[in-house]
Amino acid sequence: MKNILYQMAKLGDTSRFKAVKRILLTMFVFCCVVIFYTMPSISAKSEKIMIFFYSSETNINNFKSLKMEFDSYLSKSGSYKIQPFNDRKAFEQHIRDKKNCLLFLSSWHYSKIYKEYSLKPCLVGIRNNKKYQKRILMSSAKYANLKTAMKGPVASASNEAHTRSVLTEMIKNKKLADSVRVLTVPKDIDALMSVGFKMSKCALTTENAADNLKMTDPKLYEKMRILAEGKESLLLIVAAPENFTKDAKKLIKIIKNMPGDPDGINIIKMLDLDGWKPVDPSDISKLEGLK
Repeated sequence: MKNILYQMAKLGDTSRFKAVKRILLTMFVFCCVVIFYTMPSISAKSEKIMIFFYSSETNINNFKSLKMEFDSYLSKSGSYKIQPFNDRKAFEQHIRDKKNCLLFLSSWHYSKIYKEYSLKPCLVGIRNNKKYQKRILMSSAKYANLKTAMKGPVASASNEAHTRSVLTEMIKNKKLADSVRVLTVPKDIDALMSVGFKMSKCALTTENAADNLKMTDPKLYEKMRILAEGKESLLLIVAAPENFTKDAKKLIKIIKNMPGDPDGINIIKMLDLDGWKPVDPSDISKLEGLK
């Protein structure tokens, strides 16, 4: 720098002006280059990361409350937001080509779209320290057989498409499963209660809900019987696009640690879960082995 100033001092006013102009121009170009290459990293740090939620197995009737609670909880840790969906088609259209996001979806739904959307499972929900659930079809014990019981509405907390898919797998009769009328209810336990109130003839529910009914209303439980059973399936899945799994580690850790925070527990209960576990190889095999 001293040499530059010495050389400039020997120049005339005009030459000195040109030299200063050249130096300033060089510094300006250098600053522009630095800003250009640092801007992506700055914007990447401040970029809002979205969680997109849609579960074919969970009939949440208050998305506004879920979003408010989740957004408030996540905002303490970074620029994160959740966007719930109540329609599968809208959900799938919205997440197409999304790169920096997490998805909350049922294991059944994950198995349907993971290849097309290049997804990887990260966490699985747990309930009563179990990550699997088994769906069962129950009815009043007075119905003699499956066909008689399914002449009336089938109550289910899952959406209609998922309900029919599970019924087809259970009863091995697609025609009957497609023809039945589906009564959508908020929770699995409500499906059982609807049979007790004679709003439906059958309930597509879970073993966990049946166990709860046995404790809360043993008289109603004694009046019901299991007509069919499905296969075990994983609970709610947290997934990410393949190319985002490494960058998603911080947010995944925040979600995994939710049970350690009172506010986090309240949100998890809204999803009918107790917590999360990392997905292991056997889970992936089960998820991606489904058709």
